[in-house]
Amino acid sequence: MGARDHIITGQSTFLTELSETASVLTSATRNSFVALDELGRGTSTSDGQAIAESVLQYLVHETQCRGMFSTHYHRLAANFVKDSRVSVCHMACRVEMGTYGVEEVTFLYRLTPGSCPKSYGINVARLAGVPPSVLYKAMAKSNDFEAIYGNPQHEDKEMGAVQGLIHVAKAWKHEQDSLVVNITMLREIQQKAQLLLVES
Repeated sequence: MGARDHIITGQSTFLTELSETASVLTSATRNSFVALDELGRGTSTSDGQAIAESVLQYLVHETQCRGMFSTHYHRLAANFVKDSRVSVCHMACRVEMGTYGVEEVTFLYRLTPGSCPKSYGINVARLAGVPPSVLYKAMAKSNDFEAIYGNPQHEDKEMGAVQGLIHVAKAWKHEQDSLVVNITMLREIQQKAQLLLVES
């Protein structure tokens, strides 16, 4: 999915990926086998995770097909770990402290139950030859992010804010529905009045 773009026609890799996803969602049946890899990587973390989670939820609860869904969103794995229809697994690896104090990861190519405990992007940067000073800075920033966003209290506050927004949106939708009903009633009264005028 989204392995190439169509820039000549104005389609980024992300748009291509979502076009392919739309095709999957509209054509998949209960008898399908769907494989999606890293859906949502072409946009911001919040949008990408929201799209990935909504697509997975649709496939699990609506289409009810079998499939494989790989993701780099740890929260997505956590959200589905209690769903009996989803088996959360990861590819096992061995992590050792390497030179310069940077983790060195050995991939074991073995599917293991449970979600991956963390990301290993710094290891990839090390393999790519990124200078040690940059790796140190990246490790420190990664630890800071994990301390903030892996913190249950932060997640509770975040969920509280999201629930507040949902409540406001529902109230606004209710007001909008009431407005539509009132406009419909006014139109009916207007039509009846016009009929009365014509009859008299």
